Amino acid sequence: MLKVENIKKIYKNTDALKGYFIEFNDGTKIHLTKRRTIIVLLILIKNGEGTEADIAQGNTTIKEIRKILGKRIPTNIIQDYYGDANKPYSELWNEEGFTFIDNLKGGRKGLSQKYILKPSDHPKLFKVVKKAYRKAPTNKQKQELEKIQKGKCNFCGSNVMPKNKLRKNTYAKDRRRLVYDHRRPVERGGDSNLKNFQGLCFYCNKCKWQICNICDIPNCDKNCALRSPETSKIISPTKEDISDVLADRGVFD
Repeated sequence: MLKVENIKKIYKNTDALKGYFIEFNDGTKIHLTKRRTIIVLLILIKNGEGTEADIAQGNTTIKEIRKILGKRIPTNIIQDYYGDANKPYSELWNEEGFTFIDNLKGGRKGLSQKYILKPSDHPKLFKVVKKAYRKAPTNKQKQELEKIQKGKCNFCGSNVMPKNKLRKNTYAKDRRRLVYDHRRPVERGGDSNLKNFQGLCFYCNKCKWQICNICDIPNCDKNCALRSPETSKIISPTKEDISDVLADRGVFD
């Protein structure tokens, strides 16, 4: 059984295999492509389970991990807390390919989705898995999306802009902050062509991610409203109707 105490070092890799390594005292290594997935994997190794609360603002779990590892983990590898606390967990499951981590049957702890890593699955962390590499839209693609969506969230119609252009005193920043979403998730076969991108506000993107994360429809339903809000109003896995949200921007008459 793996223990955080037995980690030798955590470092960024510089050769052809991009990403980060968690190396243990016996020389074995776990490869991760996303920096923010490191802390949630450490939590799962330490506690066997984890939730958003473990890495949200005000948490004590990250301090505990840092205290155990000391100088074995660079200070820039993990943050004090994560604003979108669900994403690192879901990326660990989806993009890192560790689908044996239970995020479907683990239930909930309080208001948060619970993720479970069984000790019997620890050896699987060292096996090579197919990573889902995510690409951001090019500048040209961003310009095209701006023209198509007229600077609005493709779901709720909020006026959105890049994070660096938001004023510090902007009200409801999560509704104003622009993020680029893959309509069909990369981990479900989505590409990075213009037609598979949409601009969303941070809040709508987070809500979409949480539903996509528990969706068990193979390869993603092209008629799902989260993927095609221009032509559909029903979210396929949950059967929720989002036409009342979309009505304000005239998608559905």
